[in-house]
Amino acid sequence: MFAADRVQDLLRRLREDLAALIHSEVELAKAEVIGKVKIHARAAAFVGIAIPFVFLALFAFLFAAIAALALALPWWASGLIVGAVFLLIAVLLALLALRSVRKAGMPTPDEAVAQAKATVDEIKEVRTV
Repeated sequence: MFAADRVQDLLRRLREDLAALIHSEVELAKAEVIGKVKIHARAAAFVGIAIPFVFLALFAFLFAAIAALALALPWWASGLIVGAVFLLIAVLLALLALRSVRKAGMPTPDEAVAQAKATVDEIKEVRTV
């Protein structure tokens, strides 16, 4: 009777420990994803704040470039040339932004998954011994 009570106690503790372990792994995954999402959100906020200033600067540069080229070419040709240059710059910046987002990766809990796999492997090793 004493051995059966002890086995039941051990099984109860094992169940509680496994539940706590799973809960902590889920919490770690959530914390990791939230951290990555916050970094992306902060970057998006900075871009959102910078956009109006970029537009104002672009309008100023656009007018100055067209006016300077208009000294040698007609106004319409100056506008086309400056517009093409700005379009090229915009494409290059978009490609840089795309590369940056790909480098950062998706907000997935990579560390939590690796730790969970290591825990499972450890449990399997203990079971086989």
